[in-house]
Amino acid sequence: MPDPITGEGFDAPSPEVAYMGAPDLLQETVAITRISERLRVEASVAGHKGEPYEVDEHQERLLLLRRAALADRLSIAHPEVEEFLTDAVQLAHQLAKFDREHDTHAGPHGPGAIEWDPSHRPYVRQEYDHWGW
Repeated sequence: MPDPITGEGFDAPSPEVAYMGAPDLLQETVAITRISERLRVEASVAGHKGEPYEVDEHQERLLLLRRAALADRLSIAHPEVEEFLTDAVQLAHQLAKFDREHDTHAGPHGPGAIEWDPSHRPYVRQEYDHWGW
């Protein structure tokens, strides 16, 4: 049976491979906060000007990808914290849903591939591994 935690049984990189060059958890949290804040400010400025706001899909996807990867990493590092597992599962699902709706993905298997039926967490690793820093 495929194991979403170790990645065994999935055609996706293991967590060790996918996150090899990733910033440490604190740096990643800061980067995610900056992206999130920038998107919020852009929406707020447009709203104050009475202009319609269209989110930059690339930045929105990047935020989802990095949040999902951080949650996955935290869940692996702290398996005893149930909230980390819940976040990892939910955010992986959100990224896959976004990618299905926007026809975006970087890795060889799209978000709707049967490969991800047991879990989208390995999908997050595939996408993070293929993300161009």
